Order: sequence, then structure tokens, then C-alpha cells
Amino acid sequence: MVALWAATQGMPAYAHGAPKIAVSVRGDHYHMSLNLILHASLERVWHVIADYADIKRLNPAVKSSTVSRRDGITLLRMHIRSCVLFICFPVTQTEAMTTDRDRWVRGIIIPRLSSFRSGVSRWRLRTVPGGTEAHFGASLTPSFYIPPVIGPWLIRRKLRAEMDETASRLKAWVYAKTPYKA
Repeated sequence: MVALWAATQGMPAYAHGAPKIAVSVRGDHYHMSLNLILHASLERVWHVIADYADIKRLNPAVKSSTVSRRDGITLLRMHIRSCVLFICFPVTQTEAMTTDRDRWVRGIIIPRLSSFRSGVSRWRLRTVPGGTEAHFGASLTPSFYIPPVIGPWLIRRKLRAEMDETASRLKAWVYAKTPYKA
């Protein structure tokens, strides 16, 4: 019923439900996506996702982040503590960030400064009836060893949980009654 109503309103079926999350593994490549509708202006959502220096507000795995600029490009360096079962290890992710004002943010991983051989992430925003659709997508290829068979299953499960937590945190910051400090 909700899906039918959403379709007649020109909105995705997940507009009034849980965020749509997908995580997949192909070989040693991890792909994830998150789609959700936020009942807020595009500008308000933009201010939350574009606050690179405080990205840990959105991603529960990020312990600290620093922003620098080099040759006209914004560099975002994140220190992540990743735990799977009872094993935790530090991960560094450095991305060259580009934007198109308040429509999208794209990060390309810099392998020599990261714990990843390659990767790309992207937030894309668009105005929809009743608010803003936020889509996040990322593809990562770790440079660290992940044991075959159970390793990818555990990582996929962990990434899904992190994406769910990111959606919850994004909603909380966007819907906060006080103005967001960008």
C-alpha cells in the first residue's frame, strides 16, 4: 500500500519507510549503496553531508578526520577503527573530494595514503516532493588481507550495519531542531 501511494506521489517506495541499503562483494571489491528520503530542504541535507571535518557525526567507524587542500582539491583523511567480531584494526582512508555545489560530493581514494588499493564514494542529492532524496554509493578495494569464505560475509554484514547507522545519524542531524553548525 505504501509503495502504491509513493508511486502515485512520484516518490520512491522507501520514502516513508526504512532506508534502502545494499552491500555486495565481488572478489575483493566491496560495493554499498544507501537511499533515503529526508523531509528537509536540499540545503539542510547538504550542510550535514559536506561537513568533512566532522564526518564522524555520520559514520560510526570514523574516529577522526582532517581536511586539507592541495592543488585546488580538498583532501579528506579519515582514521577508522574497524572491528569484525573481536578483532579490531586501524584503517586510513584519504580521498580527493570534489563537489557540484549542493547536488553531489565525490571522493576518490588516494591509494598511497590509504589502506585501500582503490575506491570511490559519492553522495548525490535531489529535491523530490516533500523533501530531499539522498543517495550514497561507494566501491572499495582493501589493500589488507580479508580471509576468504567467512571474511567477506562478516565485512558485508558490518558495512550494512554501518550504512544503517549512517542513515539514522543523517536523519538525526537533518531533523535536529537547532541549526546545524557547518
